[in-house]
Amino acid sequence: MYKIFTTYIVALTFILFSCEKDESLRPESVNRTVIIYMSADNDLSADALNDIEEIKKGYNRKDVHLIVFVDLSGESPYLLEIAPNSAKTVKTYPEINSASASQMQDVLKDVIDLYPAHGYGLVLWSHGTSWLPSNMSLRSFGRDHGSEMNIPDLSMSLPVHFDFILFDACLMGAVEVAYELKDKTDYIIASSMEIIYNGFPYDRVIPELIKPVIDYKSVAQHYYNYYDNMQGAYRSATVSVIETRYVQELALRLKQLFEDNIANISPFDRTTVQRMDTYEEQYCFDLADFVDTVFPETDKSIFTDQLNKVVIYKAHTPMFLSEYEIETYCGLSCYISHPGRDDLNTYYRKSGWYNAAGIYHLF
Repeated sequence: MYKIFTTYIVALTFILFSCEKDESLRPESVNRTVIIYMSADNDLSADALNDIEEIKKGYNRKDVHLIVFVDLSGESPYLLEIAPNSAKTVKTYPEINSASASQMQDVLKDVIDLYPAHGYGLVLWSHGTSWLPSNMSLRSFGRDHGSEMNIPDLSMSLPVHFDFILFDACLMGAVEVAYELKDKTDYIIASSMEIIYNGFPYDRVIPELIKPVIDYKSVAQHYYNYYDNMQGAYRSATVSVIETRYVQELALRLKQLFEDNIANISPFDRTTVQRMDTYEEQYCFDLADFVDTVFPETDKSIFTDQLNKVVIYKAHTPMFLSEYEIETYCGLSCYISHPGRDDLNTYYRKSGWYNAAGIYHLF
């Protein structure tokens, strides 16, 4: 039911061979190339094929390249060039690990070389669990035969600066993820909670992503409206648009809040903070509610003002899976140190956000 993008660990590098590549057919440079990277060599293969059909329906322009990398279970990976209501295979690969940062980088470089443009957009499609590290009985971004990719490795693998990164993956709307990717993209569209059912409605989203000027709020609204109009447990969604140029200052504002109010930090029960996942132990919490809980009587307006610059759009359904109430949602999740998970806590202390935002003052 869930699409949970798993954070990948770097695996062995394979040399990628093209079975067909005619330089004489190389397209002219256009305004934008949008790359959809589907790491579906797992239990999501059927969902990937369904989404490809939606993607073809949504493509209605010829001045934007729309390229899909597809890695399905039991098949050789391949590149699809999307045309209105159709697609053609332009390159195939030997069996690779699509959850390897180095091999994802090779694929992205292939697409950029084959389809040069003035700007690039990226959709990352697979399993996912926020910043959480691989090989800890949790999934982060992507999964291929048990291999996963950590977010810092994902960031280093991106060969160009992207206009946007859309995560069709669970739990990726996290401040820790945004901080790692702040220098790699201008905007992030993501869900802070799990993504259920069919993921993003590509027949509605693709027309927005290939417009000359993208309205990122409209992209997120299509996702929200799709699920808000459903019934029962399927009426479950959170989504936000993050403008990354303000993320560094957000970290500095939170660090200053800690440093100026050490004496005002209140003890709290982490389970009282708005949850942003469905795990029994809880790993993801609403960032603003976390800060309000730590500093209940402190003026937090400087931090809040900066948070409102970072999150330019946010929306949520009242409930998630008809079980978890979403009372408040600022558009970003965060981790709160878990008393029984020293492995996670140790890894978290190495994160860019932990150090930049001064979380060490609390944990």
